[in-house]
Amino acid sequence: MGLWDVVLSYNELESAIPTNKAFMNASLEGNKGLCGNVTGFQPCERPFSMVKKHSMTKEHKLILITVLPILGALALLCGFAGDKRSRVRDVERRDSIDKDDGLLSISTVHGSSLYWDILKATEEFDATFCIGQGGFGSVYKVNLPSLGNVAVKRLHSSFEIKHRKSFMNEVRALTGIKHRNIVRLFGFCSNAQHSFLVYEYVERGSLSTILSNEVESKKLDWLKRLNIIKGVAFALSYMHHDCSPPIVHRDISSCNLLLDSEFEARVSDFGIAKILKPDSSICTALAGTYGYVAPELAYTMKVTEMCDVYSFGVLALEIIKGKHLGEYLTLLANSSTRDVQLSDLLYECLSHPEDEVKELMVFIIKRASSCLLENPKSRPTMHFISHMLSMDPPVHQIP
Repeated sequence: MGLWDVVLSYNELESAIPTNKAFMNASLEGNKGLCGNVTGFQPCERPFSMVKKHSMTKEHKLILITVLPILGALALLCGFAGDKRSRVRDVERRDSIDKDDGLLSISTVHGSSLYWDILKATEEFDATFCIGQGGFGSVYKVNLPSLGNVAVKRLHSSFEIKHRKSFMNEVRALTGIKHRNIVRLFGFCSNAQHSFLVYEYVERGSLSTILSNEVESKKLDWLKRLNIIKGVAFALSYMHHDCSPPIVHRDISSCNLLLDSEFEARVSDFGIAKILKPDSSICTALAGTYGYVAPELAYTMKVTEMCDVYSFGVLALEIIKGKHLGEYLTLLANSSTRDVQLSDLLYECLSHPEDEVKELMVFIIKRASSCLLENPKSRPTMHFISHMLSMDPPVHQIP
């Protein structure tokens, strides 16, 4: 049985009139909202449901166009803030002071964990790991899983941080220095029991040790010796003229010059004299190694780049001769003396250099001798020396 008669008049109905037979013959008067193919009503231009769906789609698109950029910006801001907090936490971990055990750690690698790694690796600085003694403390060879071999300089127990903030700033600056002829400083760790500096390990050790051993010293031919002198000059020029503020080494000597596996020079302990006395450029005690200290320090006690220049001159001549020249330096420092025999300055265990190398040796001896002048203002700068040594050939540039 079907539906044949439909009466829906004056019900305020809306939408399209169904197309079945019952609604086609229905009474629908008074429903202005209806449309369809029925006599007395307007045809529907688009089904109501489609109009509504289309309208909603447009609204959704408008919302998405407005909201998505805002959400994206918020996401970027949150990411930036999170990254900044992460970097702050990294710095806090790297430059940390642990209130429980008083640990101070400044490091580019592992923060405070570096301290415990080194204590474990050295069995708390057992003597079997010690490879040398220095003016500020003992040096230990340590193997760390993440860094490989490092050299750890354990400072004397008398060491004390009197100006912690300036000290930390100095160490942080030194850890940022990277130069092929400077030993890299990884960081510093300290607490009530131990204080030490962590350096990269340089295979062949100090030049002083090598020169004191005839077998090892003979391995340094003339070209190697000249290359070592160049390396020291480049390192000091970088420290004096390319670092801001300039770094004065204060203790250039054959003990603080290391050689790597390729006999390349590596200046070590750079800036250490200053960070151990960080409050002033005026020393309360004579800094440096006896025989390398500039004469003006005896009466001015003021450390400048020219002090390093003097020490470089002493070291360069020591490398050529194979040993420290001692009182002979005074003769070379006399600007009126020009009759020094080259043979008196050459290492006796090596054959006499060939002409080209000999000319280069004479050039370096002249430059090194000028570094020994009593008046600091009369000495050349390390920038000038390194520039001259970098020329090819340097001997043709200055008579």
